[in-house]
Amino acid sequence: MNAGNDALNKPFILIVDDEFLQRLPMSEALGHGGFRVAEAENGAQAWELVQKETPDLVILDVVMPVMDGFELCRRIRREERFQHLPIVLATSLDDLASIERAYQIGVTDFITKPVNWGLLAYRVRYILRAARTSQSLAERELELLHTRMEIIRRLGQAAEYRDNETGMHIQRMSHISALLGRAVGLSAHDQELLLHAAPMHDVGKIGIPDSILLKPAKLTSDEFAIMKTHTTLGGQLLDHEPSTLLRTAHTIALTHHERWDGGGYPHGLRGEEIPLMGRLCSLADVFDALTSRRPYKPPWSVQRSVEEIQKGSGSAFEPDLVSAFIALLPEIQRIRESFPDQEPFYGDEIAEMASCGGGAR
Repeated sequence: MNAGNDALNKPFILIVDDEFLQRLPMSEALGHGGFRVAEAENGAQAWELVQKETPDLVILDVVMPVMDGFELCRRIRREERFQHLPIVLATSLDDLASIERAYQIGVTDFITKPVNWGLLAYRVRYILRAARTSQSLAERELELLHTRMEIIRRLGQAAEYRDNETGMHIQRMSHISALLGRAVGLSAHDQELLLHAAPMHDVGKIGIPDSILLKPAKLTSDEFAIMKTHTTLGGQLLDHEPSTLLRTAHTIALTHHERWDGGGYPHGLRGEEIPLMGRLCSLADVFDALTSRRPYKPPWSVQRSVEEIQKGSGSAFEPDLVSAFIALLPEIQRIRESFPDQEPFYGDEIAEMASCGGGAR
C-alpha cells in the first residue's frame, strides 16, 4: 500500500517516440532517477494518455506516424488546463527549423540527441523545477491582477452607491460598453480591458458634495459646474498609474462626458479626438442612466431612451456607435435583465433631465 502511494508521489513523465530503442533507455534512465514513466508510440496514443492522467512533463519526438510531435504539442496547448505542462522536444541541435517551429507552438525546452542517459534525470528534474517556479509566479501574478481588479470594481461601486443605491449601473454600463467594443472591432483583450476599467468611470463622484449629487431637482449653473469636476477628479485619482488597466480607467473617467460635436466636458474634445474607450462608455453610460432611477429623475422606458440616443447621433454620440447600439438592442436588453435594480419600474414618466449630454450627471 505504501509502495503504491510512493509511486504515485513520484513525478510522472510521459515519453512519446515511435522508436522502441529510443524509449527503452530513456524510460530506464528516468525510472532509476526516481520518476514514474509511461510510454506512447505516437501523438494520438499520447493524447489519450494525457487526458486520462496529466503528466508532470512530456518528452516527445518530432517525426512519428499517426500524429507527429508538433500536432500533439498544439493539441495540448489548446487546452487551458495544460497551459503550464512542460513539453520537452528530443531533437538534434542542427535541426534549427524544428526548434524554431517548436518554440512557436509552445515547446518548453529541448533535449539534444544523442541523449546522455546518465544526465537525463538531472536534466528533467531541472526543467520540472523551472516550470514549477514559472507556474507559481504566473499564479501569483494572476492573483495580484484579480485583487487589483476587485479593488477597482469596489471603488467604482462605492462611488456609484452615492447616487444609485443598488450599484447595478456600473455592471450594466460596463457590459454594454464591452459589447459595443466588440461590435466596432476591439480585440478580445481590449474588450476585457474595457469591461474591467469601465466601472471606474464615475469614481470622481466621491469628491462631489451630497447636496449636489443627491439633489432631486435640476442643478443650478454653479452646481452643475461643480458636478462636472467629477471627470477631472476621477482623472486625478487614476493618474500616473503604471498598469494598462488603470491607465484605461483614467482615460474613461476623464473623457466619458465628452461629446462628438465638441460640446462636452471637461476639455471640449470633438469627434475622434475623444478616445474610443471614452466614446463607448459615454453611450453606454447615458443609456443606462436614462433607463435607471436617479435622485433627480424616475427611469425612462427603453423605447424613449433609445429615441433619445438616436436624437443624439452626430451631436452627443458618434453616429457609427449609435448604429451599432441599435443593432445590439436585443443583447443590451439581456444585459439589463441580468443586472436588475431592486426597485420598481415606473414606465415612461416625464422628468426634467440634467443637461449633460443625454441624461447622465
